[in-house]
Amino acid sequence: MKASEYRAAVAVTGLGAAGVERLFGVDQITSRRWASGEVEVPRAVGLCLLLMASANVSVAQAEILADDTDTGLAKIA
Repeated sequence: MKASEYRAAVAVTGLGAAGVERLFGVDQITSRRWASGEVEVPRAVGLCLLLMASANVSVAQAEILADDTDTGLAKIA
């Protein structure tokens, strides 16, 4: 995922920098490096953002899943 695609996916999902940091467990520096293209966005992060954007998964839904995968799916369904 290119930096421009990352920034667009973050904007479409409504995560914002703080949301990215919280959801993916990274610090501000890492988030900024991904956005600037200084560091490559991990494949799993890019995939997650693209899936969130394409499936219209809200930040709240993604956070539920990130917090507790076992009970998170039941809460969404």
